[in-house]
Amino acid sequence: MTHLLVSFSLVEINNPDLKISIFQEGLLSKEPALGVWNYTMTNVDSVYDHGVLFVTKNENTYDIAVKFSNGILNGQDVVVKNNKVNFNINIAGLERVSFVLMIEGDKIMGESYSEKGSSAILGERQHPER
Repeated sequence: MTHLLVSFSLVEINNPDLKISIFQEGLLSKEPALGVWNYTMTNVDSVYDHGVLFVTKNENTYDIAVKFSNGILNGQDVVVKNNKVNFNINIAGLERVSFVLMIEGDKIMGESYSEKGSSAILGERQHPER
């Protein structure tokens, strides 16, 4: 399953038509988490301090891909409930990072937790170019 999501994420980023589809899904959905989110983080290595979150839904499950400057990581243990999003990622297969996020309209905020400490996260929903 992970290989499939990585492939999907790479296509999503490189294919403008599919990216617009996720934009529209997030904008038209009554589920506030869906969409593409630009974010910044504090207290992390520069490679992770900004990036893009892709939040999609396949029937009853949510998928999250996080694009950093050096690649893409897939979210695990994803839980989306109303305007709350929780998930984990594994950096280099060794360090587990947990994310707890809240969504208010087109803003996303929260924290991540790892062995190195916590980091604040702020972001905004991307809207398709017109």
